[in-house]
Amino acid sequence: MIDRLWQDVRYTVRSLSKAPLFTLAAVATLALGIGANAALFSVSDAMALRPPDVPNPGNLVRVFTSTKDTPYGEVPYPDYQDFRRQATSVSGLVAYETADFALATTREASATYLGGWLVSANFFTVLGIEPALGRGFLPNEDIAPAPVAIISYRLWQREFGSDPTVIGREVLLSSAPFTVVGVAPERFGGTELFFHPDLFIPLSAIRTAYPNTPATILDNRAERWLTVLGRLAPGISANQAASEFTVLAGRLASNYPDTNRDRTAVVLPEMTARTRLDQGGAAGVTVILGLVGLVLLLACANVANLVLSRNAYRLRDVALRAALGATRTQLVRQLLTESVLLAFAGGGGALIVGGWAIAYLSQVIIIPSALPLWLDLRLDARVLAVTAAATFVAAILTGLVPALHTSRTSLNAVLKQRPDPLPRRVTPRTALVVAQVAISVLVLVVAGLMVQASSAAQRVDPGFRRDRVLLLSFNPGLVRYDPARAGAFYQRLVERTREVPGVEAVGLTRFTPLGVNNGSLTLLIDGARTPEGQGRVSVAETLVDSGYWRVLRTPIVHGRAFDDRDTATSPRVAVVNETFATKFWPNEDPLGKTVRIPDVPGPNGAQTLVVEVVGVAKDGKYQQLAEPTRPFIYRPVAQSRGGALTMAVLAAESPEAIVPGVRAAVAEVDANVPVFDVTTFDDLYHGRALLPSRVLAQIVSALGVLCLILASIGLYAVIAFLFARRTQEIGVRIAVGASRGHVVRMVLRQAAIFVVPGLAVGLALAAVLTPLLASPAFDFVTPGDPLVMTLATVVMTAVAFVAATFPAVRASRVDPVTALRAQ
Repeated sequence: MIDRLWQDVRYTVRSLSKAPLFTLAAVATLALGIGANAALFSVSDAMALRPPDVPNPGNLVRVFTSTKDTPYGEVPYPDYQDFRRQATSVSGLVAYETADFALATTREASATYLGGWLVSANFFTVLGIEPALGRGFLPNEDIAPAPVAIISYRLWQREFGSDPTVIGREVLLSSAPFTVVGVAPERFGGTELFFHPDLFIPLSAIRTAYPNTPATILDNRAERWLTVLGRLAPGISANQAASEFTVLAGRLASNYPDTNRDRTAVVLPEMTARTRLDQGGAAGVTVILGLVGLVLLLACANVANLVLSRNAYRLRDVALRAALGATRTQLVRQLLTESVLLAFAGGGGALIVGGWAIAYLSQVIIIPSALPLWLDLRLDARVLAVTAAATFVAAILTGLVPALHTSRTSLNAVLKQRPDPLPRRVTPRTALVVAQVAISVLVLVVAGLMVQASSAAQRVDPGFRRDRVLLLSFNPGLVRYDPARAGAFYQRLVERTREVPGVEAVGLTRFTPLGVNNGSLTLLIDGARTPEGQGRVSVAETLVDSGYWRVLRTPIVHGRAFDDRDTATSPRVAVVNETFATKFWPNEDPLGKTVRIPDVPGPNGAQTLVVEVVGVAKDGKYQQLAEPTRPFIYRPVAQSRGGALTMAVLAAESPEAIVPGVRAAVAEVDANVPVFDVTTFDDLYHGRALLPSRVLAQIVSALGVLCLILASIGLYAVIAFLFARRTQEIGVRIAVGASRGHVVRMVLRQAAIFVVPGLAVGLALAAVLTPLLASPAFDFVTPGDPLVMTLATVVMTAVAFVAATFPAVRASRVDPVTALRAQ
């Protein structure tokens, strides 16, 4: 058996080497199709599919606290501790929270801004992560504040030059001394898809790193801020764990009704939880994988057509082998061997194509943030497995149909060398070309819809100006400023920045509109018409100062903006947007209305703040361009605890030109406060708000172009083959008076037999499938848009016409004398 297989391989290699153009075309086609699958699977994997980089990720679950309005809420630290002590369905339960730090490797060095996690001390143990150097956290480091840290492998290389003596070294985190006790393994970038922490410190050390944090943070059941992961105990399913946590949550609701009433627990497998939290990302991945699968089918159809056409030239050889005693099984095996070798060669080329595409996409898909946020695209074992699977599929799809079709060839018909008539019925070649055209039309329609959606996103009015605005972010808390000192820092910073030449206005905000971060606030709205039983509502919010309105030009349509009257000691005020006013106080004047902020930490415990509405701002976009109008509330920076803020600077001309002057102003105020995320608002807007629609449009458009190329090659190959076999007939037609135009029209009519049905099938598929894109995952997409479908039809027709014209012109130039002499 091995000898026969080796004989088939040697014969196939000799055969393919004698047809270099065919071999190159087939291998290149498969390399493009399989390579596109590899690259876009890597994107999909990084966006939604890749499990956490921990041992046995399949038995990880995520624990949420849930209410009617917030089905997937975070967990307060006391609840986490109770769950951890009482739950038997999990072998371990960990908690973590994202944080930012200012890292100084020595007391003399300037601080570097980076992002990390506050984690429970059992984090590395439960997840099964062994540090590359040093140790993990110890159990007692969950009890007393422990100023120790574990750094990421990436940070170890970048800031410490891979120095193995880093263990035991003291560094400054937010100006507080911490001891490095471990280095995380190289491949461990956290358990989330986009955030890859640079370092880890115990939750118990939160006030060591952040002294302004309320002293009750680890005792307050109303403060829901932790992500909780559990590892299932042996033999326990996620459903069984969910049942136990429901009972535990009910017990907490009974024991602590003020904070836990009407609140239960939800337990989901980690991969399911990701999908629930990011349904848009999961839907986008589904579309990408579906389209790239179609591209692979198109590539396979193309190669199958090439193989069919080539096999037609070898029918005499196949017939002679059959006449000499070769069985049908032997003929099919020989032909399949050729397809398998082509697929393997294409798979090898796909690794090159996929690697290049992944490297390119890594440079294109960039999340604008100083935090360690990125899409971790890899050519790893998972991508290689997908490439291998695609190669196997390609081998079967490209070889089976041609092999079966060729092995059924009539011996007598071939030996008589009678030319086949032009196909008037469905043949394998006809069906494959029709399928290629149909798939191409479908992908072109989807690409057109995505491009149209991206264009629509660019036309959205976000409700604020973004040109000529420079953004700089600060967090004085990272260098241990208390709220009063932080307020003084920002006041001096704004005053000094206004003096920089070329600066027109300066403003402060907690959350930049359409930026990476956003906030929400729980309110009690006095006199509001809220649904019965819904006393508290959660609304999006930010902090701003009086200069914010002058920089971003968000109109105040009623009342006033903040000004010098709104100080830390004056009555608390707020500005709401139009939707807030009309939703909660319809047909009433919102000015003078009050809202209450419950559970605010104060010197004497939790308190409720009363806030008066003094203005109404025009609606805008706050988190996403496609979001519906939603209630929003602005509060004054001066009446908050300070903390991290972004300074927005309006330049008279170019914002880039004022960067040196603004940085100098910051250094004059306090050079120790780290500055990060220095960018223009335009760059942030294009890199954050427009990034998803733009990247999706680029990816799908690239697939559409690839489909056009493959379909045109397939159509060209089939038409060229059909009329190459009819050279003698065409010569006779020309000899008896047929004009060259008549021959060209005959070839183009034959092409229409393939193209018209393909267009019809493709448009029908687009009409049926594109309505699935009408979801929040695909902003601004208009399924069934007649202009897009018309353009897709015109483009496919034009490409098909060009592809068919070349063999048509060549057929019309047949020399009748040569053709008749050959007959």
